[in-house]
Amino acid sequence: MLNHRPKSVLFANGRLAHIKKALGGVVLSDLTDERIKGYIRQRQAEKVSGRTINMELGELSRAIGRPWSLLWPKVRKLEERKDVGRALSHAEQKALLDGLRDCPPTFHLAAVIPLLMLTGMRVGEALSLTWEQVDLMGKSLRVGRAKTSSGTGRTIPLNDDLTAVLAKHRLEFIRAFGEPDAEHYIFAAGSPLPTDPTRPVSDLKHGWETLRKPTGVSCRLHDLRHTFATRLAENGVPESTMLALMGHMSRAMLERYSHVRIDAKREAVAGILLRPMVKGGDSEAVPVKVPVVEPVSKIQ
Repeated sequence: MLNHRPKSVLFANGRLAHIKKALGGVVLSDLTDERIKGYIRQRQAEKVSGRTINMELGELSRAIGRPWSLLWPKVRKLEERKDVGRALSHAEQKALLDGLRDCPPTFHLAAVIPLLMLTGMRVGEALSLTWEQVDLMGKSLRVGRAKTSSGTGRTIPLNDDLTAVLAKHRLEFIRAFGEPDAEHYIFAAGSPLPTDPTRPVSDLKHGWETLRKPTGVSCRLHDLRHTFATRLAENGVPESTMLALMGHMSRAMLERYSHVRIDAKREAVAGILLRPMVKGGDSEAVPVKVPVVEPVSKIQ
């Protein structure tokens, strides 16, 4: 792990945390097909997605140093969802923000949730941010190493709301650790309160569930990225600008947001009438009668 990028180590530690909890006391020779199947059943009972379980066992196989197919030849990988996520409604977005205000579940979440909503960043990109990547005076942030080369190093403007949120979080950081160094992580490691700014927080699951369940909003953290993209599409933002803000997007995502853009345009023009009501004049809109043109074959 020492030769891996910090983000890769962060990802691996997050996935292996559940493995250690369930299988930490099991010797290698006892990690049989049946034992792994039992782990899968346990995680499925906890309503964990197939993709997450596959990633957890994938990290376990990498830690052992042998391919999954050789370690557990009778265990097939689980089917993964093929959809590209969903966008929250405005009411759902408000419910989450109200939940943060009324009962803040963790030190970090009050800043992380608005950050994801207003930048479209991936969770890993947000958690790996250091203070040198954020310019509150210039109202922008620079994404570090991302999932793709097109996403790495991209600059995202901060609107006034997000600038205020991050400024407040910085004051709380200063109270906890003093003036931040450039390499300090914005979301420092530690639970339930941050204790080490030289390491990033690795898991938001507990805080996220603590926030989400009382609000009745059923979604994933990653859906906040899709919500941001949907808002951009609804506002008619060109695809080139969307890609510049969000980094790589799959063709399925781009096609989906193209449809969103068309639907938004249809809704925008639906209420525009050819003969609208006039104050003090017509009491209602006058329907336009379109003349019927007979086919050429019927014209004498």
